[in-house]
Amino acid sequence: MDDIDRARQAFATQVVAGIETSDRLRAAFAAVSREAFAGPPPWSIFSGSGDEVRGSSDPRLLYQDVLIALAPDRRINNGQPSLHAACLAAADPQPGESVLHVGAGTGYYTAILAELVGPSGRV
Repeated sequence: MDDIDRARQAFATQVVAGIETSDRLRAAFAAVSREAFAGPPPWSIFSGSGDEVRGSSDPRLLYQDVLIALAPDRRINNGQPSLHAACLAAADPQPGESVLHVGAGTGYYTAILAELVGPSGRV
């Protein structure tokens, strides 16, 4: 397991911490490569306190509970991972189900939904 895989595994555990959920949600976050949906580096990353790390090309920084600016001038970001984890846990999509993701943005959370419904489900 390389550094990115370890970071993704730790991130998945972090974002579902405190959420009553199955291991499926943690596994879904661990399976999806966040950097594939963040646009090309360097990335502008915002911490929970609003601090910005400008121009980072280190994908390990994406595996924190942080916002990634997609269009900073328009205040568009990819969404807070822990908030999306809580929403996904509440929706509890099951294997084989069909889900509709309105406002899918770059598709990161849609890919997580696809992991949750599995190959027999539809997104």
